[in-house]
Amino acid sequence: MKISQIAGLFSLGLVSVLLFTSQLVIPSIAVALDYPDKHGPYLDYIEYKVLTGDDLQNEALINGEIDVIGDMISSSSLTQLEAADDIKVDRTLRNGYSYLTINTAKNPFNYTSFRRAAAFAYNKTAVCEIAWAGLAEPLDASIPKMNPFSCEGLLDFCYYDGDIETANKLLDDAGFSIDSISGYRLDPHGNPFSVTIECAQSSDIAIICGDLMAEALQTINVDAVNVPTDFYEYLNRLYFHGDYDMVFLGSSFNGYDVDWLAYEFWSVYADDPYCYCNYPQWRNATYDSWRDQLLHGTSFEAVYEAAFKMQEILAYDCPIIICYENILLTGYRTDKFENFVTTSDSGAYGWWTLYNTRLKQGQAGAPWGGALRISSPLDFDSFNPFLTASCYCQSFEFEIYDSLLKPGPDGILLPWLAESYTIETHDDNPAIVDGHTRFTFKILDNATWTDGEPLNAEDVVYALNYYRDAPGSPLGIDLSEMTAAYTPSTGRAVVEFSSVSYWHLSVLVSKPILPKHVLMDLGLEGWNTWDPNPMEEEIVTSGPWKIYEFVPGNHTTLVRNEDYFYSPRIREPYPSTVQTTTSTAVTPSTNTGSIITQTTSVTASTTEPVAPAPSLDELLASAGLAITIGSLTVIVVLSVQILRNSKFSRPS
Repeated sequence: MKISQIAGLFSLGLVSVLLFTSQLVIPSIAVALDYPDKHGPYLDYIEYKVLTGDDLQNEALINGEIDVIGDMISSSSLTQLEAADDIKVDRTLRNGYSYLTINTAKNPFNYTSFRRAAAFAYNKTAVCEIAWAGLAEPLDASIPKMNPFSCEGLLDFCYYDGDIETANKLLDDAGFSIDSISGYRLDPHGNPFSVTIECAQSSDIAIICGDLMAEALQTINVDAVNVPTDFYEYLNRLYFHGDYDMVFLGSSFNGYDVDWLAYEFWSVYADDPYCYCNYPQWRNATYDSWRDQLLHGTSFEAVYEAAFKMQEILAYDCPIIICYENILLTGYRTDKFENFVTTSDSGAYGWWTLYNTRLKQGQAGAPWGGALRISSPLDFDSFNPFLTASCYCQSFEFEIYDSLLKPGPDGILLPWLAESYTIETHDDNPAIVDGHTRFTFKILDNATWTDGEPLNAEDVVYALNYYRDAPGSPLGIDLSEMTAAYTPSTGRAVVEFSSVSYWHLSVLVSKPILPKHVLMDLGLEGWNTWDPNPMEEEIVTSGPWKIYEFVPGNHTTLVRNEDYFYSPRIREPYPSTVQTTTSTAVTPSTNTGSIITQTTSVTASTTEPVAPAPSLDELLASAGLAITIGSLTVIVVLSVQILRNSKFSRPS
C-alpha cells in the first residue's frame, strides 16, 4: 500500500478529523498551527538554568534573568506573570495528564478493591480547583480527552467527585476491617498497613496532589502520608521495579498514537525490571488479549474497539489513578525574542521554539544570534540516550540528535533525516512477505556528525538494529516486530516489520539516530554502562545544537551547530529602517524574517551595516549571568523540554 493510498491527514481548528482506508489506521491531528521554516536554528546559544520551585522561576522571568520558563506554570502564578511587563502566557490543552501509579505487586495494593476505593475517595474535582484554580479538568481515561481514541465520558462509572460512601463499601466488602485501637483499617488478613505517597519535591502542584490523596485515604480510615521526594530517585525505582506504595507522576504525548498501551501495562513486563514499562507491575490477561487487535487492526473500528476496551479495563482495575488533564500554561519574555512556537505537548518551551525563535528587530545582528535562557526544575541525570529518566532529559536527545521524521508543531510528521519515504505491503510489491510492512527512506545526502563523519543510511540501519538487538535496551522494546533493517543502495534505508500497522512508523519516529561508529565501539552489551561526560570528551551528535558547557546542578549551555544540514548558509540580518514620518509600520514577517512596510505618506528606508552579534560571554555578562573568578568564567544557567512521539514521565 503506497503512501498516497493510505489516507490524508488534516485538521479543522480544534476538531479532529480521522481518515482511514480498509487496511491501515491513520491517527488524526487535533491542533492546527502554521509551520515554521525548516531552516534553523537562529539563536547562537541556549542556556538552561536549574531553578526549583515556582517562586524562583517566576522571579527570574520577571527580573529578566531568564527568557522562558521551561516547565508548566502553576495557576497560582498566572496573575503575577500576566501583570508583569514584557511577559506573555500562552494557554493550550495539555496532551497528557497527571496520575498516581500504585504498586500492585505489594500488599494490600494487590487488591483491586483497595485501588478502586482509593480512586473513589480521591476528589479529582477538588484537585483541579485547589492545585490548578480550575485550569484543569478531572480525567479517568488513560488517553487524554483531546485524543479521538479517548474513552473519557463513555464509561459506566466515574471517579470525579470523591465518593466516600462507595469507597468505604468496597473496603468493607473486601474485608478491610477497622482496628478498634488505632482507628485505621487492617488488610483482609488482619494485618496493619500504611500507605506512603511520594511526589516530586520540586513541584508545588505535585505536593498538593499528594497531600490530597493522603487526606482522602485518611477519610476512609487508611493510614497514609505524603512524602515529597527527589524525582529522579523515585523514578529510578519505578524504572527498575523497586519498592514503593504510590507515586505521583505526569505523562505527556506529542502525538495521537495509542500503540504505547500495548507495552506500557503488558503483563509480560510486570516481571521485567529492565523494560522501563509497567511501573505498577500489574497483570491482567483480558487486557493483554486486546494487544494484537490494537497493534494490528486493519480498520479504525477494530483499533478503536481495542483502545476503548484497554482503557476501560485500566480505569476499572486502577493500577494507576488518572487525576486530571490541565490547561498547559507557559510563560516567556517578549522584549528580546520573537517567533515562539506553542504546542500541546510542551507549550512554548519545546523543540520548535528553540529552533524557530530569533532576535527581534532592533537587537544587534537580528534575527541571528542571541542566547535564549530557559529555566528547568530539574538537572539532567544522564547524557546517555538509553538511560535518560525524565522528560527533561529525553527532550535533550532531540536537541543534539535527529530522527527520520519529526512531528511538526501540529503533530503532522515532517521529513527530516529522511527527505522522503514510501510504505508498501505485499499488495503493492509481491516481493514483500504477505502480512509484512516495508518502509523505504531516502536519507539526506548532506547530513554530518559533529566529528565531521557523514551521517548516512548505514548509521540509520545500524542504530535501529542495535536498539533491537542490545539486551535490555529501552530503545528496542517496541522494535520486536522489526524483521530487517538494511541499505539496498547508497542513501536508502529499508525497514521491514512482520505485520501490517501504521503504528510502526510512529515507532521509528521516536528513535534518535546515534552514530554507527560510536555504537560499534560500545558493543551490544555496553549501552547501559556508557557514561558520556561532555566536559571530558566530545559527544558525537548531529542535531541543531551541540553541548558547549555542563556544570552539574547548575547549568547546561548549548551552542548552535554551524554545520547542521538545515542551517541556512546565508545569514542576512533584518534591514535597518529610517522613518521620515510617523505613519510607517515596520513589522518582521513571522515566516521569512523579511520586512513588510505599510505606508500612508512619504517614507525613506535605507539598509545600514548591522553590528556583529555579541559573544556568549558578552551576552551573559549583559544579563548579569557571568561570574568571573580569577581567570574562570562561570556561566549561571539551565532547563529542558521533550519531543518524543510516545509516553514520557514528568513530575506533574
